[in-house]
Amino acid sequence: MIKAISRVNSENLSALYQKLEAEIQWTEYGHKGRQAGLQYKCTEDPWTSAVGKHHDSEVEYTQINPLFKDTEFEEIINQYMLLRTRLMWVYPFACYSMHQDEHPRIHIPLITNPACYFVLDEGIKNQTIRHMPAGMVYWVDTRKTHTFMNCSDQPRLHLVGVTTDLKENV
Repeated sequence: MIKAISRVNSENLSALYQKLEAEIQWTEYGHKGRQAGLQYKCTEDPWTSAVGKHHDSEVEYTQINPLFKDTEFEEIINQYMLLRTRLMWVYPFACYSMHQDEHPRIHIPLITNPACYFVLDEGIKNQTIRHMPAGMVYWVDTRKTHTFMNCSDQPRLHLVGVTTDLKENV
């Protein structure tokens, strides 16, 4: 299930992102995209701790990256009680492999376009293919098999955080 749960001022968030962009340290994932951590696990690197695939508990990623401290990004993390939050670019004409996550996610599109799609397999004959426009906060049940496709020639950016709230009405 993908459900819009509230509105957000994506223009303000995008402007804040652009203000901080030069200081962000990215982890590159080849042709697929890049990620940067807004939260991290105590004693680990604030930029790389939360990015990529993880085989440990996502609920341990609670520390705020100092660059995002006292910003609207931290307010969102606190408002939705997010864990392992990160910025995720998906490059043009790229997609992730099909996978499942341990916990649902909150997605907040910051830079997107109509050719960017979240694909969620919710069982036999029940697949959701959805563009998530900017300006909304989305609760996504990523415990189900899913992927993301950027079918455009422009990169897309989402703020993504883990939620342990198993209901879509966070």
